[in-house]
Amino acid sequence: MFEMFPGNYLWSYNTMLAFAGGGQIGDIELIMADLSANDGDNELWHRKWMELANIVEQRANGCISDRSYSETMFLACLYAIIGEHFVPPADPRRMETYDRVLQMFEAAQSKSPFKLERVDVPFEGTTLPGYFQPAKTPAGPRGTVIMICGLDTTKELWYLRTRQEITDRGLNVLYIDTPGIGGALRKKNLYTRAEYEKPIRSVIDYLETRSEVEPSKIGIIGSSLGGYYVARAAAYENRIAATVAWGAIYDYHKVWMDRLESKGTLGAPIFQIMFVTGTNTLESAVKSIKDFRVEPLGHLVKCPFLIMHGSNDRQVPLQDAKNMLNAIASSNKELKIFDGRNGGSAHTQFNNHQPALHYAADWIAQHLGA
Repeated sequence: MFEMFPGNYLWSYNTMLAFAGGGQIGDIELIMADLSANDGDNELWHRKWMELANIVEQRANGCISDRSYSETMFLACLYAIIGEHFVPPADPRRMETYDRVLQMFEAAQSKSPFKLERVDVPFEGTTLPGYFQPAKTPAGPRGTVIMICGLDTTKELWYLRTRQEITDRGLNVLYIDTPGIGGALRKKNLYTRAEYEKPIRSVIDYLETRSEVEPSKIGIIGSSLGGYYVARAAAYENRIAATVAWGAIYDYHKVWMDRLESKGTLGAPIFQIMFVTGTNTLESAVKSIKDFRVEPLGHLVKCPFLIMHGSNDRQVPLQDAKNMLNAIASSNKELKIFDGRNGGSAHTQFNNHQPALHYAADWIAQHLGA
């Protein structure tokens, strides 16, 4: 992966994430000089990305049309999301920044020509926040895709990465913050857990109440750590008709054990794993994910299953994707490797994510009958 900050994978990877969500090189150029001169200063990282978000928000306020305002405000929201990533959870600015993200996203969504409905899915006495995006040309109940995030992404970022690529193919989409993710974590104190079929079961129960949804055609896409979440869900929830692991997670506990021995690369600050697990030490966080493994449950996965992985993924080795493929019992399974020439070779293809997005959207549309 090309590093905009040579030797600083964390900063470079998160900058690539901004591009995957629609970031513009001219915008990022506004803050690059200061960031490059202070490489590794996470305090400055937060400040500069928020400055950029504010600049773009001002640009949005000068737009003539609602659509221009919406697209520009979504961009401001994206930059605020990137600015949040290196703020420790105990710092009040973490929640303040996330609140700004939500405000910007809602402002953008309110003026968007593309329908995006704010929803709350009942779960364990509280709710999971989400956005329901109907198919472009609804004609009765349609197939629907549940979008699940990873260690440090949110439903807002998922939408910014995906936009209309799936709905244009005739499917509904539900972007949802589940335990350990986004608003479910920050607002509801719902931490991640191995038994991810439980929140997904509640999500499917909710989708089955909607007239736009064909219950027999519900699929799921999970990015990064979401690759484990969707595999677990597919193993124990037979209402899932097709599954995409966008980034293989075969044994997340081993991934972290390797990182502790300096055998792996971090894509997020180390405090993030403690944040999502609700633990106070790295040791307890790693212990809490000991059951995040596909091998014991792969034989239960019978639905069509796609794994997408980068050939030069520095966070999760390619061998894990091959092991995951072998563990999955489905007779309709595939490992799609992106090597740079056919799409980004880095973790979840952030260094060139559009080819992988197109592949996943086409594959899921084919398998859900759109």
